[in-house]
Amino acid sequence: LATGNYDQLHHFIADGIWDATPLETELLNQADRLVGGRDAVLVIDDTSLPKKGERSVGVAAQYASALGKTANCQTLVSLT
Repeated sequence: LATGNYDQLHHFIADGIWDATPLETELLNQADRLVGGRDAVLVIDDTSLPKKGERSVGVAAQYASALGKTANCQTLVSLT
């Protein structure tokens, strides 16, 4: 894999000749074990962080749920 060669890296990742099923199965089993089993629940939520200035990544005028209005903020998604 040549450093900086996008085409080779893309081909390696996108067109792999291996069967991903065993890895995906193991990842699902580990996630189930870590989350808490059959009765566990995951909560997906957005969080707005009000920001002033222009130096933080992703800061824009967007709906800020914490403020209930459009404001200059960062928005992130959390999985709990």
